[in-house]
Amino acid sequence: MFREANYLTYLGYKLFGENIRKKIHKYYDLEKSLRRAMISMPPEMYIATAQMISVIFGIIGAIVGLIAAYVLLTFIPIPETIFPITIPDSIYPYWKFYRPFVFGGILAIIITVILYYIGYLIFVIYPSTVISDRKSKIDRTLPHAITFMHSLSMGGMNLIQIFRSLADYYEVYGEVSNEASRIIRDMELLGKDLRTALSDAVETSPSENFKEFLHGLITIIDSGGDVTRYLEERADFYLERARQDQKGFLEFLGLMSESYITAFVAGPLFLIIIQTVMVVMGQGNDIALYAIIYLVIPIGSFFFAMIIKLLSPTEEGEPPRLRESFVLPKKKVRAEEYEKDIKKLRKAIKNWKFKKVLKNPLSPIRKKPIYSFIISIPLGIAFVIYGYMQYPYIVGMDFMRWFFVIDDYIFIALIIIFLPFVMFYELGRRKIRRTLRLAPIFLSKLASANESGMPIYRAIAMIAKTDTSPLKREIQKIKSDIDWGISLNDALVRFANRLRVFELSRTMALLNEALKSTGNVTEVLMVSAKDASNAELLRRERLTNMFMYVIIIYISFFVFIGIVYIISSTFLSTLAESAQKVAQSGAASSGFAMLQSIDVEVYKNIFMHASIFQGLFAGLVAGVMGEGSLSSGIKHSLIMLLLAYVLFNIIM
Repeated sequence: MFREANYLTYLGYKLFGENIRKKIHKYYDLEKSLRRAMISMPPEMYIATAQMISVIFGIIGAIVGLIAAYVLLTFIPIPETIFPITIPDSIYPYWKFYRPFVFGGILAIIITVILYYIGYLIFVIYPSTVISDRKSKIDRTLPHAITFMHSLSMGGMNLIQIFRSLADYYEVYGEVSNEASRIIRDMELLGKDLRTALSDAVETSPSENFKEFLHGLITIIDSGGDVTRYLEERADFYLERARQDQKGFLEFLGLMSESYITAFVAGPLFLIIIQTVMVVMGQGNDIALYAIIYLVIPIGSFFFAMIIKLLSPTEEGEPPRLRESFVLPKKKVRAEEYEKDIKKLRKAIKNWKFKKVLKNPLSPIRKKPIYSFIISIPLGIAFVIYGYMQYPYIVGMDFMRWFFVIDDYIFIALIIIFLPFVMFYELGRRKIRRTLRLAPIFLSKLASANESGMPIYRAIAMIAKTDTSPLKREIQKIKSDIDWGISLNDALVRFANRLRVFELSRTMALLNEALKSTGNVTEVLMVSAKDASNAELLRRERLTNMFMYVIIIYISFFVFIGIVYIISSTFLSTLAESAQKVAQSGAASSGFAMLQSIDVEVYKNIFMHASIFQGLFAGLVAGVMGEGSLSSGIKHSLIMLLLAYVLFNIIM
């Protein structure tokens, strides 16, 4: 955000710097917030940037305001009663002439002021959002980071070396690594001792848990206590706290599921029934019914799913790719020869990757299921175009009736678009779940074999030969790497990089670094297996409890489509038949006369759309509640879409 603002910062400081320096004492809290957010910018420069951005927003607001004023005054007349003030007759002609310009100017000023303060407000709240984000990431990673530190401490590393190693694994430990980097920076660049650097980190860290951990570490340093024992105790403590936090989040999900059912299942269903009855009685409005089905249900459910997604403590982005160690060539080479060899190597790698894709075209989609949309979206659009060619829209045709004819092609196109993604995504998730389940078992076997006196290489070779789990092939690859002269550390790194799972990458990073610092391989393997097992237990506990909310969403969906199905298949048809009989008897009342004008088939289509939209977006909510992912919700959306479509088109 701030790299692009360099020129704006310089200009803003030139324009507003003098005034900001006079009020610098007011920005003491801002300075602390910037340090906690790790925003490398002095507070006066930050305020100068904020004011410059606000001015730009104000200029944009003035332009937008003038355009909006022109459009409104040109196409929308201003009511005389908007400002009920008495204008003297002598100046009324002038007031009538200049009145549009006055209102236009007021509108432009209001929009300018609003955008100006929006620009400033963005900069005011931005550090707080970064601090909150960093806090949650630190708290989520802290138990595993302390386990990492404990493993290194068992190998005899001192605290400075431990913090340096922790800082090197940013891709695994994220914001905790950033905090460690700041501690190392203070010691190496600013000349502070370890205790002072830890005290400063306490002042700047956004996480209370991390502050508490550092306070205890300072106490251990002052008293000369056992650092290894302290780290072991803190790792267990924060793991238990993470379990308690997860329990609190699950209780929060229970509240959110009840809110969702009330607001976006029972609420729309109640409104649909009310509107249907009012239409039957000749008092309703189809616009309100359309708004509930095509706006309230999809938009409300989608934003509800996004809110839960933002509040869910899940890993973000792609799993990290660990760095392998490498050995520089002993023979000295000239720079131009080195560049030539690098170019040849890159070209060879590109050719190899291209040939690999040609041999297995689905491999990129298996790795990134989102690539399936490259094929499925054009196919889905082509299917909709085919449907349009079968039933083209003609000017003057009732749009809703035409839409009810072509909607089948749209819903089938949605299935064509999302089905390949769901298949490849779920296959990938199945592989991840299998890896997370089997990795702790593999590490425990390795530790047991090593504890009995078997060298680590022979233990891997033995497990690769005797193991019968789906992980056997990957274990054999570790053995093959070692046979080819690759170090054990790099073989484990390659193992993690092939599977690309967050928890496994973290475990392999812990094991890899700990093996460098100690000869006690068995104890390190035990700690690594324990860390992997704890992560797996937390994950399974979370998924088991969250699965209950998926069931709740499905039950609410079945209730919704059941009631809507009864209304469309029985209620309206029965009333229409009764009205027809009364009309034939010559005793039709006005209510039944209104009922005769209702097209039952149209309302059946409307209710089918209501069920399908409810299923599509309820599926996303179920995915976020059940697995913390919108991508996981697409399979639920497809299942509910198919159920609603089959119910209304085949069974009815």
